[in-house]
Amino acid sequence: MSRNCRTCQHLKRPEIDRRLAAGEPAAQVARDYELNPSSVYRHRVNCLTLGSSNAIMKDAARGTAAVALLPSKETLSGAYFELRARIDQIVAQAQAEGSLSVAISGLNSLRQTLDSLSRLAGHDRAASTEVNVAVQTNVSLDLTRIAERLINQFDHEPELKARIAQALREMDDDKAA
Repeated sequence: MSRNCRTCQHLKRPEIDRRLAAGEPAAQVARDYELNPSSVYRHRVNCLTLGSSNAIMKDAARGTAAVALLPSKETLSGAYFELRARIDQIVAQAQAEGSLSVAISGLNSLRQTLDSLSRLAGHDRAASTEVNVAVQTNVSLDLTRIAERLINQFDHEPELKARIAQALREMDDDKAA
């Protein structure tokens, strides 16, 4: 029979989990919470199924590099203005000579590419705030009371309140299945 994870039972588990998920070394986290380093290591690997802190940091760096490679708003804006000027030239030439439908079609494809880049870089919408809520279910707490407190806490933010309620409902559905 296996033992219960000491780190899972720690009062500061959500904080410990956040630090481990952020890539902090298990030994440092163990020192800060007066836990056995091997217990924190086993918790990271077995309970959280996370890789090493180096692997987590490399993944974060890759994500940061990918975001850095996306075009800026200024670059996209310049490309749109250049595209508009080229379209104006082709329209003027098309009116003078007849029809340049293939060229217009090609420029439309360029515009669609720029639209896609804009969406990918997130320039097509306002920056959003994301809130993650973690509920630890392996302790003897009244989940109904927790759900009520969460919903009451976010009463002044109806969209967030609705998302939390939906997530809790989905958890109940998963539990019932």
